[in-house]
Amino acid sequence: MSTQLSVINSEMVAANGEAIPSPWFTRMEQHGAWPTLSRIELKMTVRIALDRLKVRTLLELREGQILTSQVAHTKDVPLTVGEVRLGWSEFEVSGQRIGVRLTQLA
Repeated sequence: MSTQLSVINSEMVAANGEAIPSPWFTRMEQHGAWPTLSRIELKMTVRIALDRLKVRTLLELREGQILTSQVAHTKDVPLTVGEVRLGWSEFEVSGQRIGVRLTQLA
């Protein structure tokens, strides 16, 4: 006798409609280790190429100055944790703050 399975809203469901727990379909927040994992601090880095930037220019930067890049503002930029590329991201401006939105996982 075989059991029919289907995936509905990221949950594995048996033919009788019962949800089947599966580590492949568990939301991160529902994992037993989430309370510990959610407290780990990571340094995420977004890198933008600045062609011909001189150290002197960097040292002379003042608040409010703007550096220009050859990267189009519509192009996603790499987001890394340590040396591991997490994915691609875009910048989002909210008032006086700049945020980074993850757009694609690597």
